[in-house]
Amino acid sequence: MMLSSFFSLSAKGLQELLNVRTSFAQSHNVVFNTAKSQSMIINSKFSAIRHLSCALLAYPIVYTDKYKYLGHVICADLTDDADVMKQNRSLYARANSIIRKFSQAFLTSKIVLFKDYCTPIYGCQLWSSIFQYYSLNKLKVAYNDGFRLLLNEPRWCSASTLFVYHNVPTFYDLFRKLIYALWKSCHNSSKSLVHKLFASDVYIQSKLFHRWRKLLY
Repeated sequence: MMLSSFFSLSAKGLQELLNVRTSFAQSHNVVFNTAKSQSMIINSKFSAIRHLSCALLAYPIVYTDKYKYLGHVICADLTDDADVMKQNRSLYARANSIIRKFSQAFLTSKIVLFKDYCTPIYGCQLWSSIFQYYSLNKLKVAYNDGFRLLLNEPRWCSASTLFVYHNVPTFYDLFRKLIYALWKSCHNSSKSLVHKLFASDVYIQSKLFHRWRKLLY
């Protein structure tokens, strides 16, 4: 059985949470897969980084500075570059697969396939701290090149013109569309916790809010 996620303000607090889970495992005869458990410290610019020394059922938990959670790569420095590069590789793989398998398809079919398989960029709405903007630019290049190659157009051809002509969103138009869809879904949510979060200072002062406002307005 795998552990769920634990969050604590200190290493001592985290170990206390693990001790509770250890007691539960011993009293209920539950076996946890400690080999797949990892610990992470969110870096602070005001203090030196120290690796955690936590244990579960007497087994030490490995420290990591990068972890994939629900498909999203979370880094200890809270930057999104690793997740951007992951989506960059995924986009190239999806685009190349369409180009290889449907090279003889009709143009309308190719465009539909591109919209269905290449425009959903998983988790891009949550990117709020991109340290190296070349990683985002590489994702844009992958998006543009994939569409050019699908249409058998040369690399020097204007991707923006192709997108407009074939009614496909450009890279940043796609970003705005996906962000707006998530924003609208959150604001129309029936969950009271979601409404309280979006009305709180935590959301207004967050990097995510400022990025959404910049891209949408």
